Amino acid sequence: MADEKIRTEWKSEKPVPDEDFLKKEFEAEVATLSSALAKGREHSQRLHGSREHLIKASGLNDGQIKKLADDAKSEAKKAMDVVERELAKPAVDIEALHQQDLALVKQNAEQAGTSGNPSWSGLITTPDNGGSWSSVNGEAEEAPSSAWSTVTEKIDPRSQAYGEGWFDGDHSTIHAYLTFTFRPPSWGSLRVYAAPRFHGYYQLYSNDEWYNSEYARAELDSWIQLHQSFWRPRGYARRFTMGGDELHPTRYGRIDTIYGHNYYTSVGATDQVTIRVGARLHSYARAGGSLSRLNFQSGDANFINIPYVYWSLHHS
Repeated sequence: MADEKIRTEWKSEKPVPDEDFLKKEFEAEVATLSSALAKGREHSQRLHGSREHLIKASGLNDGQIKKLADDAKSEAKKAMDVVERELAKPAVDIEALHQQDLALVKQNAEQAGTSGNPSWSGLITTPDNGGSWSSVNGEAEEAPSSAWSTVTEKIDPRSQAYGEGWFDGDHSTIHAYLTFTFRPPSWGSLRVYAAPRFHGYYQLYSNDEWYNSEYARAELDSWIQLHQSFWRPRGYARRFTMGGDELHPTRYGRIDTIYGHNYYTSVGATDQVTIRVGARLHSYARAGGSLSRLNFQSGDANFINIPYVYWSLHHS
């Protein structure tokens, strides 16, 4: 049976402003997720109950059904491992394209800051902090993880979940981010723009056979959150999602792209603005044999790069 208790982890290189508020946000997120998992489990148990007469009619006992589920999980893992080797690297050299794009961004930022421009703008190219927070209710191998580097401007999150038994659901969720700071020269309406480069892959498998309730799902979001005096709401953008009970043969593919992300708010003059730019990975798998994985971590070719934050300010 899956471990129903959700385990959490909070990591940061150094404290961010009003960190207690952010931790309370995290607690609320975990509570919502815990409720959703409980409801999903209840639904699966009802579904299993409706199929119980079919199981009895087949002549299979509980031990035989468990073996079928365990065998399905083992075979699904083997298939995922084979596919994972194929997904390790992108088909083209993405780094050269990134360098060209970054050079153009810097050029445009310099032009925007020339005299005569009625607004203010700037480009922040050096993050000063990083961190992550995560939750998981499965086995140790499913624990999500991420490191970060303010030197390479990279985070490398990974999440994966393996379903258990007939209807047990495991989840693995992680947020990873880099922090950028600046002091606005004036009050006004602020636009923040970031363009994270995502390089990684997804794998999902489910086969909803008559004796269990397999389901797999993966979700990928980018997000921005800003602080000046208080934390503004986190702004999410869904970048990838896939889920279903008949994801077989294995669904898999690479994610090699740039996702532009805007955030708008109002700020006062001179007080420091803290901007967190991050990604959320969520993997969920229900019943033995179902698998879900998002990986921006394994090998040098898989990471999320956040090379800059561009801001522009004007009077409302």
